[in-house]
This record gives sequence, C-alpha cells and structure tokens, in this order.
Amino acid sequence: MNTSVYTLLIVESPVLARIIQNLSPSSVYVLATEGFCWWPQYNAGNHQLKAVANPEKVSVRKEIKEQAAFANSVIIATDSDPSGDFIAWSVSRYLKSNGVKRGYIQNLSKSGILSMLSEVQQLDEHRLETRLKNRFLIRELWNKNRNLPDINLAGLAAVFGVKNSFNRFLNDNGALYFSSAPISCSPGELITIYPERTEQHYSIHKPLSTFDVVASAKESGIAETYQDAQLLLQNLFQRSLHSSGESLISYPRTDANAFYSETWESIRRQYIKLGSVNQLKPRFLQEIAAEDTPHESICPINLAIKPEDAEGELSTGQGSLYRFIYDQTLRCISMPAVLGRSFVNELNPGIYFYPAQSGSESYKPVSLNPCVTVSDLGSKLNRLGIVKPSAFGKTVDEWIDKGWIQIKNNVVLPGKPVLKKTDHAAAYREKLETLNRLAENSSLTVETVQAVLTS
Repeated sequence: MNTSVYTLLIVESPVLARIIQNLSPSSVYVLATEGFCWWPQYNAGNHQLKAVANPEKVSVRKEIKEQAAFANSVIIATDSDPSGDFIAWSVSRYLKSNGVKRGYIQNLSKSGILSMLSEVQQLDEHRLETRLKNRFLIRELWNKNRNLPDINLAGLAAVFGVKNSFNRFLNDNGALYFSSAPISCSPGELITIYPERTEQHYSIHKPLSTFDVVASAKESGIAETYQDAQLLLQNLFQRSLHSSGESLISYPRTDANAFYSETWESIRRQYIKLGSVNQLKPRFLQEIAAEDTPHESICPINLAIKPEDAEGELSTGQGSLYRFIYDQTLRCISMPAVLGRSFVNELNPGIYFYPAQSGSESYKPVSLNPCVTVSDLGSKLNRLGIVKPSAFGKTVDEWIDKGWIQIKNNVVLPGKPVLKKTDHAAAYREKLETLNRLAENSSLTVETVQAVLTS
C-alpha cells in the first residue's frame, strides 16, 4: 500500500482508534464508529435488510462522510463477527463507493498495522449483505417455528445429546484426561484405557483460542465471571505500555488453535533470542492456520516482554492474564514434555490418552467418560453457528443464569431444560449444520429454510 496518500481507517472502538493512530503513518487517519451508527432492521417477508440511522451517532456519520470525501483510500477494519460485518456493510452503503476496502487487525504493533494496511482487500458489499440477511432469516424463521425450541437451547442439546467428537474425559474420581486426537463417541459412553507399555508419548499444548483464555481466566479466579474474563482479555489487547508504547497481545477474538506460517517464523526468531533453538517445537508439530482463517490464536506480540517486565504497568487482573497467555504460549511453541504414563484404547488405534495433572498417573486400566469443557463448548457451538468468540463470555453467563448449563471444575453439565430436548438432539444438529452451510448461499430463500426447519 502507498501510505503517502490520505487513508481513512475505520474501526469500532475509540480506544482501539487511539492506539492504532499512534502506530500508523501520518497519512492515515483513524476514526471510530463507537459501535453501531445504524441499527439493523430485517424484514423476512421480502428478505430485505435495512440500516436505520442511530440518532445518537449523527456527528460520527457526518465525520465519516467528510473524511471519506478527502481520502484516497477508505479501509474498514471491524471484527469479522456478525456485528462487525454489519458495521462494515452499513458504512460501505452509506459512502456509496465501490472503492471501500476491508482489513483485519491481527496485532497492535507498528509492523502489524503496516501489514494490515498492505493486505486489505476489496470489500464485497453484496457478499456481506447476503451473509447478514441469511443469518437474520434463519434466526427469525427458527424462532417462529413453534415445534422448535430456542435456537441456543437446540444447539446445547446438539452438543450433549448425540454422538460427537471428544478429546476430554473424566475418570471415576473426576480427574480430567486428554486424548491425542478427538475420538467419536456418545455422551455417557464408557471408554476403558490401558497403560501403554511399548511407546513413549508427549503432552500436547496447542495455541490459545478466545474460548481457551476466557475459560481459564474464570476457572483460575483471574476473573469472577466469564463476561468479566472476556472484558479483561479485550482490555489487555487494547493496553499499551507507557514505557515503550508497545502492545502486549494479538487479536483477542478467535476460534483458532494455530498460528499463521509467518507468525511461526516470527516466534522462531524471537524464541532463539530467549533460548536454544533445540527447545523450539519442531516444524512438523507446529499448528499452522490456513491463510483464510480470519484471526490466528492469541499470543504475546513480543516474547521479549516478559510478564514480570509488564506487570508494573498493568492492573492485577491484566498482569495475571498476560502471564497466563505468555506461559501457555511458551508451552505450545516449545518441545513437548515426555509423559510419565500414557494409555491406549483398543477401539481407537493410534490415539493415546493421558491425565491433565501430572502425578495422577495410574498403572491399572482406567474407565473414562467423555466430557465437555467450557472451551470445548465454545468451539462446538461456534461450528454450529450458535455462538461467536466475541460474545462467548456473556453468553455462557446467561446460560448459567437460565439454568441451561452448570459448570464444575471447568466441565460443562447440561441443565434440565437442555436434557429435556436431547431426545431430538440429532435432528437439531442436522438442521443447524445444514443451515450454517446455507447461510453462505447467495440464493437462499424462505422456502429453503422452511424446508430444513420442518424436515
């Protein structure tokens, strides 16, 4: 990108705008929408989506129009969730320009912002509108169908009521076990594992998703609620150190458990300065995110900024959360540790099991039941189109308050309202998976959605 011309960069948060402005070339002006400048209004009758002006944002809309008139380039860098998509779509429609571009902020560093500015793509207004309208259509028609429960309740039933992929398990004493790869089994199914006697295996640590960080922050006591955990994570992302002006972590709203290839190379260079290259996870074990993944896993931007160096400028909660993200990132990029004891199951060759806590190894066969942790729940429901990383913490708290779920030691248990729906869990999951695929279909109709809902 030629940064010698005037560029208008539009983001959602004023705090984010201030940070990015300080990191951007002088030719870039950063403007925040401060949330919704327009409210979405969807009409299922004619399958039309409108943007209704928010009366409190007159001055923001005026400035967007004025600055865009002077700009050689307009870039919208909002989140890739439904809210961010709507903001991008509504601003693009308002400007009535075919030249608006879309960018995605990966980290708040000078190199990260320059990289984002150079990798923007043409904003596809039609595709955005199609995806938004389809999501509204699916939700509205689902809610109008009296034979179906709340779509979120259906999603929970689909997680807890049918055969699924699991890689978390509990033994008879409630101790947590991991498997080296997901296995397909039914909720409540008994899995007997036996001590491995011939091979040596390793513990597995993967890069962090939003679901992982929010769950761990609440479980460890860093935050009181899941929503508090998510807000703390967002605040840490927006925090920069007074002493250096550096930001601390990468983008905090992601479902990925992997890094881009370029990030692995950056991490490799940083890690070599801290320790031996022989301690770095071998390339063939590195979790690589696909190029079209909107946001990679959460990690420190600069490994040279150790937790003890940053804590003096952070609140207690921010410091603890940064330490957790830093330490977990080191674990996931380092050579994995050898397990003291691992287990196998005859029906799942090539997969091994091991306890989450060292020192709890058994030398006898162990009986396990599959379980769903808080982060598992986020990942499974995200794939069904039920919950996005950006709203995960708030949503979990709401479900707890409604009695839909209970959480004990980071393990999610279905509440009575969910258990009452599990008889139809297979049908719910099939509908949700089908509708999630159809949401990207530019020719989706009311009749098509109705046919799925009534099948």
